[in-house]
Amino acid sequence: MLFRSAWTLAAERIATGDHHLVILDEITYPMNWGWIDTDAVASAIRERPEHVNVILTGRDAPQPIIDLADTVTSMTNLKHAFDSGIRAKKGIDF
Repeated sequence: MLFRSAWTLAAERIATGDHHLVILDEITYPMNWGWIDTDAVASAIRERPEHVNVILTGRDAPQPIIDLADTVTSMTNLKHAFDSGIRAKKGIDF
């Protein structure tokens, strides 16, 4: 499945150290749904080269990821354009 291929590629990018920053956008969902092994993600982060920074996004991060993280943020929507009837815009929202 595509998500496993994407995770394999991301894990390789993290491990090689070729990039100083790897962003795993919305990865918490496939971890929570059991599509990607949370322990494998945690291991990849724990074993990464020191200069590699990894950012994970998504709601409801699994506890092993929270425990491993340097920073964890929980965002709360105070106001959103969609709530006022403004539709999502290509290139901005998707």
